[in-house]
Amino acid sequence: MLNVATKNLKAIKNTTVAALCLLTVSCGGNGDTKKANNLLDEARRSFEAGRFAEAIALTDSIKSAYPREIDVRREALHLSTRATEGLSLQKLQEADSLTVALGILGDSLQRRMKFVSNPIEGYYIASTADPMKFTNSTGLQARVSPDGDFYLISSLKGKNVKSTSIEVSTGVAKAATSTVAHDGERNDRSMGAEVITFMGVECDSVGNFVAKHVDEPMTLTFVGASTYSTTLTATQAKEIATAYNYATVTRRFKVASLEKERLTRAVDLARAQAARTFVEKDSVK
Repeated sequence: MLNVATKNLKAIKNTTVAALCLLTVSCGGNGDTKKANNLLDEARRSFEAGRFAEAIALTDSIKSAYPREIDVRREALHLSTRATEGLSLQKLQEADSLTVALGILGDSLQRRMKFVSNPIEGYYIASTADPMKFTNSTGLQARVSPDGDFYLISSLKGKNVKSTSIEVSTGVAKAATSTVAHDGERNDRSMGAEVITFMGVECDSVGNFVAKHVDEPMTLTFVGASTYSTTLTATQAKEIATAYNYATVTRRFKVASLEKERLTRAVDLARAQAARTFVEKDSVK
């Protein structure tokens, strides 16, 4: 009898506790429903105004702050997917405009370049430059690979500097390449000239420097066991600037094109998710 009474007492306590919990949730839930709907209304207004990032942030706050408001969260999820689609479309339009602008600029710069065939790999060079005469002289020449990679060739004729890098200076500011050790290939000292090939990041700062100061007098310094300085001719400076700008625009165009493809896929995905999350108002209980 005592066991039965004890069990009945426990059952009553459990039932009472459960009822109190339900009452608490119910009372709190009504307030939460109103708050969640207020946030949802605010998110809708942001969406209608084209403030898609703001709408997404508001729907996310509904998910985290009111996890028990299932019906509101369903509507918020659908609105979030539509806002994601809208935001992706905005970015896609920007990427499309940038791609068009860079394409036009790239075409304009390419008309000032020419392609040089090479048994190893062809390259672009400023149309006024002569790669054959260059390696038998002293100076600096810029080239661009078919993939849009910028690189520099330095040539020092008839001097024994044992050069491993170069500097370009305006007298007030300067830029330098990385050091390329003598190896008989990228740093070659045969045929009476010291010829070095500087690739990518090794010479990007110099290319950028020349492009920015192209209309100013510049000094070219070969640095190695000793140094030798000479004037960077105005013609070479303009050719370097043209090649650097062409390489920069080519790379930016590729990045913009990839971003455009990514955003196109993002828009398609958001539309598919919006279709899956659509909820008829009458079906929400």
